[in-house]
Amino acid sequence: MSDQNNKINKKAEIDLAELLKKDAPYLVEDGKVNLVKLDGLLSGKITEKEDDRFYFNWAGKDKVFQAIQAPAYSTLAPQKDKSIGWDETENLMIVGENLETLKLLLKPYFGKVKVIYIDPPYNKDKDFIYVDDFSIPLKEYLARTNQLSESGQKLTSNPETNGRYHSDWISMMYSRLFTARNLLKEDGVIFVSIGDEEVHHLRMVMDEIFGEDNFEGHIHWRRRHNQPNDKTKMIGLVGEHILAYAKNSQELKKSGVGKVELTGKFSNPDNDPRGDWASKPWKVGTGQSGTKYRVTTPTGKEYDEEWMGDEANFKKLLADNRIIFPDKGNGTPRKKYFKFEREEEGQCATNWWGHEQFGSNQDGSSELADLFDGLSVFDNPKPAKLIKNLVAIGNVKENDIVLDFFAGSGSTGQAIFELLNEDKKNYKFLLVQLDEAIDDTKESGKNARQLGLNTVAEVCLDRLKRLSSKNAQNLKYKVFKLSPSNFNLKEEFELTENKDLGELKTNYLKELGLYVDQPTVATANTLDIVYEIILKNGFSLNSKIEELKLGSNNFYKVSDTENELEIHISLDAKIEDGSVEAIRTTEYKGKTFAFYDNALTDSQKINLNTFVKLQVI
Repeated sequence: MSDQNNKINKKAEIDLAELLKKDAPYLVEDGKVNLVKLDGLLSGKITEKEDDRFYFNWAGKDKVFQAIQAPAYSTLAPQKDKSIGWDETENLMIVGENLETLKLLLKPYFGKVKVIYIDPPYNKDKDFIYVDDFSIPLKEYLARTNQLSESGQKLTSNPETNGRYHSDWISMMYSRLFTARNLLKEDGVIFVSIGDEEVHHLRMVMDEIFGEDNFEGHIHWRRRHNQPNDKTKMIGLVGEHILAYAKNSQELKKSGVGKVELTGKFSNPDNDPRGDWASKPWKVGTGQSGTKYRVTTPTGKEYDEEWMGDEANFKKLLADNRIIFPDKGNGTPRKKYFKFEREEEGQCATNWWGHEQFGSNQDGSSELADLFDGLSVFDNPKPAKLIKNLVAIGNVKENDIVLDFFAGSGSTGQAIFELLNEDKKNYKFLLVQLDEAIDDTKESGKNARQLGLNTVAEVCLDRLKRLSSKNAQNLKYKVFKLSPSNFNLKEEFELTENKDLGELKTNYLKELGLYVDQPTVATANTLDIVYEIILKNGFSLNSKIEELKLGSNNFYKVSDTENELEIHISLDAKIEDGSVEAIRTTEYKGKTFAFYDNALTDSQKINLNTFVKLQVI
C-alpha cells in the first residue's frame, strides 16, 4: 500500500510541475516545483535559502515580488487633444511609468498581445533605470509614477560604483517582464534588445520568467555598418543582441512562425518561363547521408556520389528542367528553386541579422532625422526595418497587437505604420513611454529642446504626429496619460512597510466609493472617471462610449465588443425614480448599471437589483 501511495504522490507531483511549467515557469527549477518560491509569490515574501538546486538570486529579489504584487493606484486618462482620429483607430500611446501602466492593462488586455518588442536601458554609461519603491506613502508614489516634474525623481543614475549595479537593473527588468508575460497570447512572442553589459543576466531572467523550454533564439544583429577603429579596444562593438521567447513554444509552433524576406541572388539566365531562380547542390554535404547512384553530365562526365534524392526523383527533376550542370555542363548537378516558390514558403530567420537586410542604427537615425527637418532628436533609435522583421517572424496577423513598453522615440510605432501601408492589414500598436526629461547635455537633447520637445514621450508623440501628416489616411492613434486615481483614498490606504500588501490590495479592489464620504476628487473630469471605472472592470481602452439619457439622468453606455462587455454608468449625484423606471424595461433587463453609492435610495437599490446587475462605484 505504501508503494501505491508513493506512486500516487509522484504522479501528483509531476502533474503539478507540468501545470506550473505551462502557466508559471518561474516556479519550476530542474523539473521540480520550488516550494520556497511558490510560497514567496503567494505571500509576497521571499525567503532566501540556499539548497542543492540551481537558484538564480540577486540582492533585492524579495522586493521585486512586492513591486509586482503592489496594486495599481493610478488610472489612464484620455488625451483627445493629443490624439489623431480618436474614433477611427485602435492604436494606443500611453505616457507614463511602465510598470504601473502594465498593471492597469492586465485586466483588459490579459492574453491579448501577439508580439512584445522592447529596447530597455542597457545599463551602461550610467544609464538611468526605474527604481520601484513601494514602501513610501501613496501620495509620494503617485507623484513619482506620474513623473509630474522633470527632476528625474523616479529615475536614478546607475553607476558601476553602485554596489547593486547589476541587481538594481535586474530588479527593474524582472518586475516588468513578469507582468508583461501575462499580456501575451498563448502563441505570443517577446523580443528584447540588449547590449553586452547585461545580456547574460537578461537570459537568466527570461529563462526564469518564461521558462527555458520557451527560448526561441538569440539574434545577433549588426547595428552599424562601418568598421570601428578604436585603439583602446581589442574588439570593436558592431553588434547587439535580441533575445526571443515564446509564451508557449508548443502553441507558437501550432499557429505557425513567421518568415523574413528572401535573401539570395535570383536570376533567369536560361529564360525559364517560371521566372527567376537560384540553385543548390544535389550532392549531399559532408557528414550527410543520401542515395548513391551514377549521374552522367551533358558533356559525358560521370559522377558516382551520394545525392539528395533517389534516382527516380532526379530523373523527374531533370525532365522538368529543374536540374542544371554548371561549369559548361561538366559540374555536379544542382537543383533549381524558383523565387515564386520561396516567396510562398517564406524564409526562416537565422540568429545572424546583417545590417543590409535588417537595418542599422545609422538607418534608424536617418529615419528620425528625415521626419525632424534633418535634426537628430534622439540617440541610437532602432530602425523600423529591424522591428518590421521581428513583427514578421512573430507571425503578427490581422487585428493583432504589438506592445512596446520602452517606446523611446517611437520606432515601433513607425514600423507598424509602415506595415499598415505595405501589407494593408490592421496591425495595432500599444506604446508606453515615461515622460522623462530630455538630456539637454547631448546634441540630440539640445535639438529636441529647440523644437519645443522637453521629454522623451513628447519626442515619441511628435514623431507619430509627423508620420500622420505624411499619411493621414492610415496613421491614427489615441493618447492616454498615466494619472492619479479620480477616487479619494483614505490615508489608511497608504502603502508603508508596516502594511500588509495582500490586505491593501483586497481593500482597494472593493467598490471604491464605499470607503469615502466624497468618492471622487474635486478636479476629476467626468470622462476620466468613466475610463477609470471601465479600465478596472476589464474594458478595452478602445471601448465605444456613448452618452444617453434615461429619464432625467445622464448615462454613459460603454461597449467592448472584443471582450463582450457592456455597462451603463451614471455619475449623477442623485438618481430620480423616473430614471429607475426607464431602466426597468425589457431592453435593459440583466444588463450592468453603475452608480455612486449615495446616488440611490435603499428602495431604488432593491428595485434595480432585482432587474439589472447593480454595481456601486
